[in-house]
Amino acid sequence: MDKSNRNRWLTCGIIAVVLACGGIIVGVGGLAAIGSFFNAATATSDTALVLPTNTSPAATSGDSAATEVVDAATPLPQVGNRTIPFESVVQIIALYYEGNDLVPGWTGSGTVITPDGLVLTNAHVVLSDRYYQVDALAIAFSAQEDRPPDALYFAEVLQADEALDIAVLRITTDLDYNPVDHANLNLPYVPLGDADTLRLGDDITILGYPGIGGETITLTRGEVSGFTSEAVYGDRAFIKTSATIAGGNSGGLAIDSEGYLIGIPTQLGYGGDDQYVDCRTLVDTNRDGYIDELDNCVPTGGFINAMRPVNLALPLIDAAKQGVVAINEAEPTPVASNEMPTEGSVIFQDDFSTPGGLWTSEGEAGTVTYADAQLQIELLQSEYFIWGIAGENFTDTIIDVDASIYQPAGDGDFGIICRYQDADNFYGLEISEDGYYAIWKYIAGEYVPLVNWESSSIVDQYANGGHLTAACVGNTLSLILNGTVIAEAQDSDLTYGDAGLLAGTWENAHLIVRFDNFVVSSPDN
Repeated sequence: MDKSNRNRWLTCGIIAVVLACGGIIVGVGGLAAIGSFFNAATATSDTALVLPTNTSPAATSGDSAATEVVDAATPLPQVGNRTIPFESVVQIIALYYEGNDLVPGWTGSGTVITPDGLVLTNAHVVLSDRYYQVDALAIAFSAQEDRPPDALYFAEVLQADEALDIAVLRITTDLDYNPVDHANLNLPYVPLGDADTLRLGDDITILGYPGIGGETITLTRGEVSGFTSEAVYGDRAFIKTSATIAGGNSGGLAIDSEGYLIGIPTQLGYGGDDQYVDCRTLVDTNRDGYIDELDNCVPTGGFINAMRPVNLALPLIDAAKQGVVAINEAEPTPVASNEMPTEGSVIFQDDFSTPGGLWTSEGEAGTVTYADAQLQIELLQSEYFIWGIAGENFTDTIIDVDASIYQPAGDGDFGIICRYQDADNFYGLEISEDGYYAIWKYIAGEYVPLVNWESSSIVDQYANGGHLTAACVGNTLSLILNGTVIAEAQDSDLTYGDAGLLAGTWENAHLIVRFDNFVVSSPDN
């Protein structure tokens, strides 16, 4: 499914504004890293491939191209006693179908770890998300340090773990879909190291394609500045570094002073809590009707200036060497927080048995009306968004409602609004028919994801409705489905406002959602 252009329209009564809740054009590295385009021959005559390339001789396809990746006449800088392996660090181009053309969606980095074509990278670089269906993965090599990379191969995902954000690919064909001879591929590769031997202050060198300040491979240096633990992965779940790592380096190479691969840069920014480099142009933030380079980049999140140690990737690498295919999707961890109240004193309620208030609205794209003693939101148009509000003013709230799908659209979403100040400023906490959840804010007329759309089997189980709770207390926003906290975010931009209900469509029109037993409580202290 092509999700590359998902503009959303909101309407509240007769007020209509653009909310771009989706759409991928570029990302992890951006179109700045793409450069020129060309149409290449493919397996079928009616399908075109549109990829970045240069006119250098290395842009040929097949096994013979692999021998041209390294320019032996070019002297290479050193890491300890080893040459810097830039020729082993690849750019990964996620492609999607636009009509009959395969075109770039986003780019990331990866490292060749075996001569027969295994590539280590991040899972988020190569897997589809709610906005974007990855239809193919192209692999580009740098023949020279001062030239943009050349796309040479296609690859497939063998192993991926979304929770770790690690994936292992296997190069499969050239750009004409001719299978490669893995036994004779003989690609330059980087040997694996042992991240457990790293100590504070150890030197780290990072290579990747950040897509910021140029199209060529980029080297940055830093030191081990610390470690971050996670219950599942132990004391070295992340390696923190002082290196400045831009977003397109996600999935790239981190080597120690001897040139051994010890880490995978993972969804990184460059140090500030509100400053991100790893982001994607998802939404029409300037409301000009287009998603392009004029729109703000939406952060994808992730840990700041850190990398996954290669040791955590070893089971995936071993399985990939055996040809085992496994894609493990991340599941939300239920939030067991004593600080998050889930009940309080009722300060407003509406069972929708008596029409009134500011709930209702009507337009060509849809309506908010009363039906069978419930509040009904009906969407008649795709890529549209409608809400109704209670007409009150609250600060800290716990909002409960029963929601059910009356007319499915297949990919519709619905949920709760809190701290609604006007059509340009409010929070949204939602689930969707196709098993996703999100928390976002619309601030000064601009859509900003706080928890971007993520899939969940918990949501999928109750995709046709259930009991929704939104706790908006202090700077914490929590989304709860049938008693399970599925998402939580921190934000302090909005501290008060109205409460409401909302529903929207993506690619499919005619969604009807009904709500009942709307209760707003003030949390007990």
